[in-house]
Amino acid sequence: MSALEAYSSAELAPLLGIDARNVRERAKRESWQARPRRARGGGSEWLLASMPKATVDAILTAQLSDQGVALAPALTGCTAPAADPRQQAVLRMADLSQLTAPQRETVLARLAFVREIERLTRLTGKEKSIHRLEEMSKAGTLCERLAQLVPVANAKYGVGEGRGLSRRRLYEWCALYAEGGELALAPRTPQKDMSVPAWAPLFLACYQRPQNPSLAEAHRDFTRAWQAEQPSRAPSIDAVRRFLAKVAKPDLAAGRKTGNALLHLKPYLKRKTEKLLPCDVYTADGTTFDAEIQHPDTGRPFKPEVVLILDVATRRCVGISVALAESAAATLDALRMACLFGGIPAMFYTDNGPGYTAYVLTGTGTGMLQRLGIQIANAIPGRPQGKGLMERAVKTICVPAAKQLDTCTHADMDQDAAHKVFKITRAQLKKHGRSALLPTFETFKKVLLARVEEYNASPHRGLPSIEDHAAGKRRHMSPNEYWNHCLGRVFEPMPVPADMADDLFMPGTFRKVKNGMVRLWNRDYFAHELAPLHDEVVEVRYDIWDATFVTVWTEAGEKICRAELDANAMDYFPIPRIEDARAERERAQLKRLEQKAQRIAPGASITVPQDAPALMADSLSARQIITISAQPEPAPAATPAELERIRAVMAQAERDAAQAERQAQAAAAKRPIFERSTEKFRWLMRHQDQWTDADRAWLAEYVQGREYAMLRERFEYEGLALTPAQLFPALETPGL
Repeated sequence: MSALEAYSSAELAPLLGIDARNVRERAKRESWQARPRRARGGGSEWLLASMPKATVDAILTAQLSDQGVALAPALTGCTAPAADPRQQAVLRMADLSQLTAPQRETVLARLAFVREIERLTRLTGKEKSIHRLEEMSKAGTLCERLAQLVPVANAKYGVGEGRGLSRRRLYEWCALYAEGGELALAPRTPQKDMSVPAWAPLFLACYQRPQNPSLAEAHRDFTRAWQAEQPSRAPSIDAVRRFLAKVAKPDLAAGRKTGNALLHLKPYLKRKTEKLLPCDVYTADGTTFDAEIQHPDTGRPFKPEVVLILDVATRRCVGISVALAESAAATLDALRMACLFGGIPAMFYTDNGPGYTAYVLTGTGTGMLQRLGIQIANAIPGRPQGKGLMERAVKTICVPAAKQLDTCTHADMDQDAAHKVFKITRAQLKKHGRSALLPTFETFKKVLLARVEEYNASPHRGLPSIEDHAAGKRRHMSPNEYWNHCLGRVFEPMPVPADMADDLFMPGTFRKVKNGMVRLWNRDYFAHELAPLHDEVVEVRYDIWDATFVTVWTEAGEKICRAELDANAMDYFPIPRIEDARAERERAQLKRLEQKAQRIAPGASITVPQDAPALMADSLSARQIITISAQPEPAPAATPAELERIRAVMAQAERDAAQAERQAQAAAAKRPIFERSTEKFRWLMRHQDQWTDADRAWLAEYVQGREYAMLRERFEYEGLALTPAQLFPALETPGL
């Protein structure tokens, strides 16, 4: 072998800057391989290939320096250049990516000391370099950079942060680095025991139930099941608590939560709307309004159903409808408003509620969506997260509107205040038939429309940002601003033709023509244009708000005519003939009445108003007023005996009337039988003149009870509240 393949200790001493003894110690420490020396004098020499890379670089650098050649630090004894050190550093850092941030900081701190030892080893040897660093650490003379890294490299917390460097620790870091690189310098941190205990399935069967038992309840059931299977002692509740702390929350909630509640804990996919244009997709949803409104027909309190339609791209509310309940008519009305106000959409995205899957919307051939060329898309049943944009908009619009009314029933409303409003409205409705706190239907509509306008004009965080020069800051665009920004630039709405605005939004159904008529819902609609279409099937479109007409279309979609309700109906007889018959009947009735009056009072006459209505058995007008004025013949004068008999009869009649009045008063004053204590209290308060000592004692006890305390405000409102002054003469309970 050449001289560069092996060196003796004497040859290496000047190259490494140490004596021969230190060379032998270094060879032993770094595990150099030796071979017999063939030159004169014998001995052994060290193989260069068995030395670490740092030692080889130091030897080559020293040899070239003696020859006047400077070797670049990046080059080794090989002729090929080494890899880029930056790339090596990146690869090493990639290996450290599995560590935590404190662990990576500790690795880099220890690596800094290893590099410092390698640098000093070339000058004084490894042992002297480590000893020097140890002494400088104790004396506090380390450079500022290394002094700051000492506690980080030690990775000792608390009292251990004040520890310095030790010879053993520095040698250990160098050995770890030589064996495994930077990754081997990572501190050994204790890991959690993630093993699943054998009793875990039994406990989870008691804990993961829809009833959501508490930990104590589940542990009690678990202990019973454990003791039924084996006589040993069950794990403690602390052991169970430590196990549950290691389980992920979604896995722990399985069984305790199902459906949407469990989905809230799991990852989900977000739907982006940046690529959508206005009128691409409309989405709709309905909700029961969280406030009581006066019913427009009955005046009773009720909660209306509100249907909203939003444009997905701009978040603009383009359609709204109010109904008594969720129905296809409400959805159809909201869709009509959306198409007339914003334009016909390409898709209509809704849930699977009955108001959105009705035949009038989705029916083949006659469905509103197919007629307008709108593609229907329904959300997955039981997955409202897919319509989260619409669900959030419904709350944003309807909840603030409900909170503006006194009759709000939202969950945020104070329960005591809501209960008081409920009692006041019911009491006023019972007494007056109306309540001042109950908003009218018109007031509710104004509040809701004002809230929709406010929503459309408010910044929406789901829309792009703009520079608001008036406010001097950036903010998100409002739905109206984004709609107007896109209008004319990237889209043009598809309006509804003015001459078809009514026909397009009428729901339709198929009927057969009979004698120029079509029958719909027990009503007949006639048009002469339908006469040639006898026994043919046509499409009948109707207005849900006006039943006086329908429009008739062919199955191919061509309009035929407009048919009116009972357009072919006529009077059973001509009206003049009916009027003559009524007059003749009236004259006959008056003649019979006159004959009867003559029999009762000879000489009587009948006076009939000239403008009085005709007497009809089925007339809705007031009956005719007929005045009979009789002028009978003068009767002969009565005898004294007859006059005495008349006076006796009149006196007896007066006595009978007085007795009947006394009996009626006694019956009215008779105390009724009470079924409830509230009835007895009200009767006693209205008949205070009939109180007995027993009644006063009962009242004194009743007003101290719970029932009177709950109804006190109601009794005060009725003017029946009991005051202490009313019971003072016989009061025995001073606490009243």
